[in-house]
Amino acid sequence: YTALSGHGPFEARQRPELYRSIRGARYPLPPQLSPRARALIAHMLDPDPAARPSVAGVLGHPFLTQVRGWGTRG
Repeated sequence: YTALSGHGPFEARQRPELYRSIRGARYPLPPQLSPRARALIAHMLDPDPAARPSVAGVLGHPFLTQVRGWGTRG
């Protein structure tokens, strides 16, 4: 999220408000993000840790594999 938007996904003035945003997966999605980027972010920021992707899942996500030759030799 930070690499694509320039800031963190969760911001709040008070800690309880910050925790509610994290638990509710409430964060702004910059309009310039592609649908694949949005899907990857939503998957990675899922409030349920068990639902989040593994490193292999992230690396295999269509957002990261959409560029021809990404992650392959040659």
